[in-house]
Amino acid sequence: MDLQLRDSKVVLCGATGLLGKTIALELAREGANIALLGRNAHSLSALKAEVEAIGSPSAITIECQLDSATSTDQAIHAAITALYGIDVFIFAAGAAQGGIFWEMDDVTWKSNLEVKLFGAIRALRAVAPAMIERHTGRIVMVVGNSAKFPEPRMLPGAAANAALLAIVRGLAEELGPHGVSINAVNPGPVRSPRWDRLMQAAAAREGIDVGQAEARFLEKTALRRLGSAEEVATHVVYLASPRAAHLTGTSITIDGGSTKSP
Repeated sequence: MDLQLRDSKVVLCGATGLLGKTIALELAREGANIALLGRNAHSLSALKAEVEAIGSPSAITIECQLDSATSTDQAIHAAITALYGIDVFIFAAGAAQGGIFWEMDDVTWKSNLEVKLFGAIRALRAVAPAMIERHTGRIVMVVGNSAKFPEPRMLPGAAANAALLAIVRGLAEELGPHGVSINAVNPGPVRSPRWDRLMQAAAAREGIDVGQAEARFLEKTALRRLGSAEEVATHVVYLASPRAAHLTGTSITIDGGSTKSP
């Protein structure tokens, strides 16, 4: 299916993380022009080359520190200027860590929420006026399935995710009359180094091996397997496209059926 994204102008925050990179590659296959925003200049440069080789007509890289309002504003303004406008904004940054609730102090909570929640707020605050001015635009937020069913040892991330879903729902009402849509995807865990570390920690905590720890998790999922970054990216890019024209204020959960909700 042609997603009608060829020559569209896309700003992608969090481009060098696993999901961000995979989303960028999928956008490139659709022929989008992409502004790649991230913290690491070397990783951005490598991704730019890969994206252009796949088929993006143009890819630019901009360093962005989402824990700074000034850096975020400047990066997004520079991206929109370089692209000569913006059609799509995708936020795929931030991965809050966890711990035992009563052992996490204020500093831990604040550091965990800084990019995932407040970084998203800063980015949305910077991009929304540009889309309103153009009377068109699509926003996709990569959130997480813990927003509705939080794990007790991952509460900072769950709190950030729940707040982001509230923002998505509220902003849909604010942006809709201006022709701008906003949606979210809620991925479950995907195969990644971060997942491997989580399983190693769970195995050590429970006195079992890593394979057993993963098997216990997968028993909770209807499909009995982890998802892939490519599967998540497919949904993100669809929501970013005109094919999803009448969707706004909603979220799609992509976790193999581990979230037990309608």
